[in-house]
Amino acid sequence: MNDFVATLPKESRPKSPFFTAIFASLIIVFFFWSKPPFTFAFDPHDEKCLPELHVAFLIHRQPNQVQGGDYLFWKPSGALRYVNQEFVLKRVAGVPGDRLLIKDQNVYINGKLTVSGLPLSGLYRVSPKQLERDEVIPPGRFFVIGTHPNSDDSRYWGYLDIKNVAGIGYKIF
Repeated sequence: MNDFVATLPKESRPKSPFFTAIFASLIIVFFFWSKPPFTFAFDPHDEKCLPELHVAFLIHRQPNQVQGGDYLFWKPSGALRYVNQEFVLKRVAGVPGDRLLIKDQNVYINGKLTVSGLPLSGLYRVSPKQLERDEVIPPGRFFVIGTHPNSDDSRYWGYLDIKNVAGIGYKIF
């Protein structure tokens, strides 16, 4: 004898408020107690490191590929440990294999002028001449800059190691 079982299509099954509440609670717990997969960021300083970027969308994962012009962010450490924000965000000017030349207070990547001036050299107690170099950016390292002349960036403290990168940022406006 075959038993006949009536089933309703999924759309017309009654929704259990208990399971809906459990599901909503799990989402809330995940969002607030785990590291969110993305955040929004802005630079609260009067002198913005990236004046062209007002709000950024930050994706919290190591990027698979990084190109010049991308935005990377990481937790402040080393020379930037004084930063009171959760993350530092800078624009990638040079990637592994690019030729970096810092000469006469100008920064060139692959022969193209990228940024001029070394106004923070005194802060690091070095002369602009001591910051000069001509080298190929090594594997796993990035030369990152801010677009404001007074940005504290790779011109002064060197390359950003891929191991320190928390994620990639996208300009919203």
